[in-house]
Amino acid sequence: MSTTVTLINVFTAKPGKQQELANTLAEGTRNFFSKQPGSLSSSVIVGGDGNKVANISQWRSAEDIAAFRGDPRFGEYMKSIVELAAGESMMGHTTYSHTGGIED
Repeated sequence: MSTTVTLINVFTAKPGKQQELANTLAEGTRNFFSKQPGSLSSSVIVGGDGNKVANISQWRSAEDIAAFRGDPRFGEYMKSIVELAAGESMMGHTTYSHTGGIED
């Protein structure tokens, strides 16, 4: 089992706001989250349904996630997200993965 922590956020954008949400998530990652201690990777995935957007990130530890969520800038950032979408979050460890013929 990996010790890396994966954070998955799935959002349902308000009508007509999917691309704006995706852009806001990408900007937040580029300018804030990627610069936080313990940030390893992040992806923004736009669903083909016109509504869903997922943000998947990997972190060194759950403590690193808690630290960035405690940063005062996080609250302001989340206000901009809530204006665009509702969402839910899941945090966990990878127990199996498959990449290009390699299993972990």
